[in-house]
Amino acid sequence: MNILFVTVFQISEQKGGTERTTARISNEMRRRGHKCYNLYAKPIGDMFEMTEFDGIYTNYSPESVRDIIDSQQIDKIILEGAFIMVKNVYDGRAKASRKPSMLFVHHFAPGYEPYFNAFYSIWNQFRYAQSLSNRVKALVKVLIYPVFKPYMDASFHKLYKVAYSLCDKIVLLSPEYSDDYCKFGNINDKRKFASIPNAVSFDEFIPLEDLSKKEKTVLIVTRLDEVQKRISLAIKIWKRIEDDAELNDWTFKIVGFGESEHEYRKMVSTLGLKRISFEGRQNPVGYYKKSSLFMMTSLFEGWPMTLNESLQFGCVPLVYDTCASFHEIINDGENGYLVTDKNEEEFYHKMHALMLDANKRMVMQKAAIESSKRFTLDKIVSRWEKLLNE
Repeated sequence: MNILFVTVFQISEQKGGTERTTARISNEMRRRGHKCYNLYAKPIGDMFEMTEFDGIYTNYSPESVRDIIDSQQIDKIILEGAFIMVKNVYDGRAKASRKPSMLFVHHFAPGYEPYFNAFYSIWNQFRYAQSLSNRVKALVKVLIYPVFKPYMDASFHKLYKVAYSLCDKIVLLSPEYSDDYCKFGNINDKRKFASIPNAVSFDEFIPLEDLSKKEKTVLIVTRLDEVQKRISLAIKIWKRIEDDAELNDWTFKIVGFGESEHEYRKMVSTLGLKRISFEGRQNPVGYYKKSSLFMMTSLFEGWPMTLNESLQFGCVPLVYDTCASFHEIINDGENGYLVTDKNEEEFYHKMHALMLDANKRMVMQKAAIESSKRFTLDKIVSRWEKLLNE
């Protein structure tokens, strides 16, 4: 089978969740004998190790899409969250002699997009822009925000509807998301939906004998973005942990980077916290292996890669219950905890109890590892092959 993966960004496992998923799926597809091609809109620079494909293209005009389809005899087109490219790909397919199926994959919880146009997010884009041109663009958004916000929100609603109309399948991360997609896109038809979760990010699982080597460390691996990730809530919970004399041998590590890091560092300083560290951009595997607990305080996610990762390395997750997909990943009280959103008291008490009960942690760590094996790359790619062969 010849598959064209259409993406907004050039593909590298190190870029982000969407790109990592695309890289792992395409690599396994190629290993199984399929040919995989990538058409992307935006390069990501030289700091990343790029994923190999049987062919890579950057021109997504309808004429170029037509030529790719016919020259490479494309059988299936998978659009990885690339709303902005749907119309051109559809028009290119219409011009081609071959008519491959188009599958659009939504990598987030449907309806999340307006949050990224919140004023807080736009203002931080201006404050922490790395170049003059980006700073000017962000300033324009700030100045015209009363007009910009409703315009962008309306455009996202339209993009959902266009993708559903033009594509043959809409692939969501959870079957629970179909209603949300329909509501946000004002769609009354559910016949095109399918669901496939993300695979675990790594091929290794921590050996059970290594669980005894874990340290008394709480871990977060994330992009530092307050609008979505709400790390300020995790820091507030950690303040209660540091104030608890019974837990003075525990530490908290935050792996990742992003535009909200300055605010988080300031918050930590203001609260006088001493056992919390910002680790920056790192390979997280070593941190997962050493850490005992994992926190997630996100307002929304799709199928979070880091939650899968925490499970496969026996790092027990405690998660604010904000997304339907969490219930497919976590069996509450068995391989992790789902906590009522923004209930700091509940979060603290569940974490406190786990910190003081090494036997309970060990039982849940073993359950976490076993539960993550539901999402091995082999199993997820087999589901993709089945869908593509329908």
